[in-house]
Amino acid sequence: MNINILKILFLISATRINKQGLVPIICRLTFQGDRKAFSTGLFINPNYWNSKQQKAKPPNDENTFINSQLSLIKNEINQAFLFLQVNEETFDVEDIFLQYKGETPKKNKTVLHVFQEHNDKLEKLVGKDYTIGTFWKFKRAKQLLKDYLKYQYQKNDYQFKDMNLKFVQDYEFYLKSEKNLALATVNKTIQRDLEEWLR
Repeated sequence: MNINILKILFLISATRINKQGLVPIICRLTFQGDRKAFSTGLFINPNYWNSKQQKAKPPNDENTFINSQLSLIKNEINQAFLFLQVNEETFDVEDIFLQYKGETPKKNKTVLHVFQEHNDKLEKLVGKDYTIGTFWKFKRAKQLLKDYLKYQYQKNDYQFKDMNLKFVQDYEFYLKSEKNLALATVNKTIQRDLEEWLR
């Protein structure tokens, strides 16, 4: 099996029936052994879905519309995939999805931008999935990283694609030597950063 081939699969989520008796149609991308599933925004009567052909049947106005939309989605995903093949040396299934959505692939973003995206999402979940204390710890972790970039590179941000092991090791040394942080605090700070960089 060639893992470098992009597989696009449409399927229904049969357990998520809405009040109209319709289920969502999901698109699942598989590339290099990794998967990315997302909702197409389309709904269908499960009795009208042909899982083998991945299309709506029998032919009628509603099913024809659904099939045309699925075809459009597939074409746009293939265009995104082709764009990345031409313009990027390496990319993953998440990059394909982001390119399809018209968003910047994560590797082309900056480190602090990725961190801020995470913190913005986390802030909305305070009191639900996270405590305010956790949120402030991630805010501090971002500020420490920002200070380091200014100190080490005289930059306000850093390209995500340029991240490597030496960057992490130098940052760890900075936290110990310049910020006088204890080893346990350094490890936790690095862990929060890595959670974002490898997410």
